[in-house]
Amino acid sequence: MVDSSDIVLLVAGMGIGVAGFMPMSMVVLLARKKRIRATVGKGMAALAISFAFLMAAFALMWAVAPADLVVFAIGFLVGFLVMWAVLAAITMSRRL
Repeated sequence: MVDSSDIVLLVAGMGIGVAGFMPMSMVVLLARKKRIRATVGKGMAALAISFAFLMAAFALMWAVAPADLVVFAIGFLVGFLVMWAVLAAITMSRRL
């Protein structure tokens, strides 16, 4: 059954997933607003920062509470994929 600690882990995982997507979304949104020049280097740097943050958070969770890793990972993926969908919707819209 769903325990209150599972809900906390899901929400924490979702928060980490959302926070891990922020570098990539900031580069896309700032480039779309023409505040920065879009380059492959900036995109790859944002991707590297995002990957490093997400893997560090995942490894820390694995080291601290390996039994709860699956619940955390589900929240982690849901948060990341929701942000991906939000960014796709924003990018496809005509106005920003």
